[in-house]
Amino acid sequence: MRRGQRAVHNRGMPSHFVTIIIPAFNQAEITAQCIASIRAHTRVPYRVLLVDNGSNPPLAPAYEAVEHVTVIRSEQNLGFAAGVNLGLTQAEGHVVLLNNDTLVPEAWLEGMLSVLDHDSNVGAVGPMSNCVSGSQLIPDLQLESMEAINDYASHRRAELAVQPRTVARLVGFCMVVRDRVVRDVGLFDEQFATGNFEDDDYCVRILRAGYQLCVDEGSFVFHYGSQTFQAMGLVDEAWHSLIAANDARFQAKWNLRPEDRLDSFQVSLEHNRRGAACFAAGDKVGALRALVEAIQVEPHLSRNHNDLAVVLWQHGEQEKAYARVKQALQLEPASIDARSNLEEMAATLGESADAQAFLRGLENEDPS
Repeated sequence: MRRGQRAVHNRGMPSHFVTIIIPAFNQAEITAQCIASIRAHTRVPYRVLLVDNGSNPPLAPAYEAVEHVTVIRSEQNLGFAAGVNLGLTQAEGHVVLLNNDTLVPEAWLEGMLSVLDHDSNVGAVGPMSNCVSGSQLIPDLQLESMEAINDYASHRRAELAVQPRTVARLVGFCMVVRDRVVRDVGLFDEQFATGNFEDDDYCVRILRAGYQLCVDEGSFVFHYGSQTFQAMGLVDEAWHSLIAANDARFQAKWNLRPEDRLDSFQVSLEHNRRGAACFAAGDKVGALRALVEAIQVEPHLSRNHNDLAVVLWQHGEQEKAYARVKQALQLEPASIDARSNLEEMAATLGESADAQAFLRGLENEDPS
């Protein structure tokens, strides 16, 4: 039976393969600079999926012979979320979402991947930057060359090393997403269209799947900022209208302010971890109490319901456990642990046909 507990690994050089997804619309020169910095400064096995979002002329000819780079072409600009999704459907390993108006310094990925290696409760990691909203911003930082970017990043790594900080949100200009999270959470919500708030939405879904979000204080990625939006003419009033429209979509979906949404999830996960410790120590009653408290704090967290189902099952409450794992899947249909538990419980209870019908019903629902 799978409780969703994730082992803690030792720090060290990450050995994972990563897929770097870069949506791009025109901006050929900036895109070329970004990819050149990746090729010069990436020391882990990787593949770049460059999503050409309707560029004219197409970007593919410039990269036909470039090692590690594959171009995925859309004849029209689908927007950031849909562009990312074209890449996600072909991604392998951990996924790096990266804006095309970024420059990555030497050893840019190692710190963020080390955060994932060190704590498998972390679902996604982001770096600090010179141009980004929220707590990832390093204010008043002016860097005029790739050499200056490398020097700054090197000094920052030396001073801070790998220093993860739990946050409420990550900005999608550069976000490293664990491979398992991509499977659990799925694709980006395309209702956010051109861009903005699709990364906020994805972060909420990562939190609701039971993972944490972290910024690595020792990692840095340079960001020009808003280059694609400017090229599309989305400035001034058009820019503010786009922000307002997607903010309204986000609020309608979640009824959460981005800056306020962390506390209940983190408190709930603390209760969950206490329940896991009790369960590991053989204290099933303590585990039940902790998981009930976790659900009371945050009833929308799928992991809590799945873990409670496992404890109930071990406690002999099989029918309640089966109902509870269904509830976990209704909240997060892609949950690997909950699906495995549903199938095992159904087989024992003689409810395999019911479980298959339930899963088919979930497949007809929108996972985002």
